[in-house]
Amino acid sequence: MSTYSLKYGRGSVSFRPPENWRVTVLRHREPQPLSLKDALLNSLENPISERPFSDWVSRFNNILIVVPDVTRYAGMERALPVLLERFPKNIHARIIFALGNHRKQTEGEREGLISREVYAKVPSFDHDCHDKNGLTLAGKTSSGLDVVLNSALFRADAAIVTGSINFHYLAGFGGGRKSIFPGIAGYDTILGIHGQVFKKDGPGKHAFSRSGVLKGNPMHEEIMEGIALIRTPLFLINTVLDDKKNLLNIFAGNIKDAHEEGCSWYKEHFEAAVKEKADIVIVSSGGFPKDINFIQSHKAVEHAMGAVKDNGAVIVAGKCEDGLGNADFLRWFEYGPSADMEPYVRKADKVYAQTAYATRLKAERCSIFFVSDLDGESVKKMGLIPKKSIEDAIAAADDGKDKVCYIIPDGSNTLITSHAKRQFE
Repeated sequence: MSTYSLKYGRGSVSFRPPENWRVTVLRHREPQPLSLKDALLNSLENPISERPFSDWVSRFNNILIVVPDVTRYAGMERALPVLLERFPKNIHARIIFALGNHRKQTEGEREGLISREVYAKVPSFDHDCHDKNGLTLAGKTSSGLDVVLNSALFRADAAIVTGSINFHYLAGFGGGRKSIFPGIAGYDTILGIHGQVFKKDGPGKHAFSRSGVLKGNPMHEEIMEGIALIRTPLFLINTVLDDKKNLLNIFAGNIKDAHEEGCSWYKEHFEAAVKEKADIVIVSSGGFPKDINFIQSHKAVEHAMGAVKDNGAVIVAGKCEDGLGNADFLRWFEYGPSADMEPYVRKADKVYAQTAYATRLKAERCSIFFVSDLDGESVKKMGLIPKKSIEDAIAAADDGKDKVCYIIPDGSNTLITSHAKRQFE
């Protein structure tokens, strides 16, 4: 009987599955780190579906640089000093932090995101989605959504849009266009974009609004309609980083084509294909900070669902040392089962309401044993089964029968796909 170890908070936990469980460990690939400066310079001079950066930038005098906020680390404190060296001397640049509807940042956070050197030289400011005097209407999408964005984007001659690619359980992938929508969008536009994840012809979430899917994803497609309304020229710079902040790749150029190529590369390297669904899935969020709270740990649960049979069991190792992630999170479960919950979440102005709804849907599909520091009553209110250890959860899930079991060590970053669907969607 083999012993397995998974990251848990700032440490690890070990366990032994029963001998009658057929165990397979599912891991994503481990791309080798690159030199950030070399990779950035190469991507700038060989961009995707765009002229070389030195030619592109030389046409403009007033550049806006869009940088993700502190919740979306992209390595810009290392990339921007290199980038600014490529600017002609006559260019005036400003940096806007793409907060979406997140809280304002401290001065230390802003400086840390772009480096002390750049912070001292380039004016920077936080986007405010509620400041109607600082917002401009770009037009309407075919769904009738008003596309309202920070006015600084329209005052600039051009914009450099930065970010980092990863999986996103609603938009398919992070990075790319998400630095614009919701990054520098008005509040009502942000709500409208997130509202696209629901079906138009009935209750429930759209089947393609999920991790790893762009084609047919209603949230992604609504965002791209909004992007098409922007007349300011855009140049994308997207990084891919590992957990140690090492650079794995850079995708630069056209905001649509470069992002799609980056997503394709990311999916190829961070998916694990299975031929059959398992009876039991044991998944770790990947340790701190991926399991710092439940909202973060939910990403691992999301990906584990691709590996488990209906009415199977998922055992999650997510320490949650900071609790649920939002003091208001639990109240969404007071609406009861997912069918009763959905109308309220559809109208909600909080993204974590959708995380609550997604959690409820998962708990209705299979048994989810949650190993954490959360109090048992909170876990039960979410429809999950609290356990103090993986061993305890295994004992509860084991009925003595032979079972197929998958172990996913880095659930937050590992997308599980069927063997027949390895191609990029």
